[in-house]
Amino acid sequence: MKVLLAMLFSCFFIAGSGQYYLNDMISLQQGAEQYKLLRANRIKTVKITSYDNAGNVSDEISLQQELTMDGRKMTITDATASGKKTSTVNFYENSRLRRATSGTSGIETKTDYSYDDKGRLLKLTVTTTDTAMKYSSAEIHDWTYDNDGQPLQMLRIKNGTDTMVVSFVKDEHNNIAEERWKKNNRLQETYYYYYSDKKQLTDIVRYNSKLKKMLPDFIYEYDQDGKLAQMTQVSLNSGSYFIWKYTYNEKGLRQKEACFDKARNPVGSVVYSYQGFLDIK
Repeated sequence: MKVLLAMLFSCFFIAGSGQYYLNDMISLQQGAEQYKLLRANRIKTVKITSYDNAGNVSDEISLQQELTMDGRKMTITDATASGKKTSTVNFYENSRLRRATSGTSGIETKTDYSYDDKGRLLKLTVTTTDTAMKYSSAEIHDWTYDNDGQPLQMLRIKNGTDTMVVSFVKDEHNNIAEERWKKNNRLQETYYYYYSDKKQLTDIVRYNSKLKKMLPDFIYEYDQDGKLAQMTQVSLNSGSYFIWKYTYNEKGLRQKEACFDKARNPVGSVVYSYQGFLDIK
């Protein structure tokens, strides 16, 4: 069931590693759309009920998301059966995520977002502080765009000195097709993005040096309404993978996430419940 905890509320968290176009751009956009959907339905509280692979209620995960009455602040709290508790607070301005703060076991992380007048992400700054070790680090993602409004380049700068250049290549349909990482003029990694004829992201692929062939990290499938219906997440090292299936209620809000292993055996599931109402003018 631990894999479930890592994937819960994936639309509201921006991952700290992996593909930058996926994490900084796509995930941020998905989070904004989900946030607007909650506000449109005046949802105040989202609660999670988790189930094990036999369909029994599990106490391994306790997770709740709550918006303030004006809808400008979101608190996401998760706790495990062992007693470990993590809280993340998102702050919004003009329906855009401006700051996310989280903390657990003396480690605090703050992520700030700035945008241009077209609503595009300009800079993402992550500051992590370990109060026990009296240590802090900072990472900046500095984005630039081409004349078509697509990402052209991103500079990832760690602690003001360690810089990596992430460049992007478009396909003939103006979709981002490649993400290339370079450091000290040496190519570090390349990700390849594939799309459906509806411009929906379907695959994220990279070269596996161990198996000496291209393999996907993620595979996405969509329902007739264009909502994500299934995601396959592949482990680059083991070759194993998990399949996530998603269902939605009549308002378009996510209702259930069910996880299956490579053999299509159930791993567990989570069910969402929603409560209102926000006092939004």
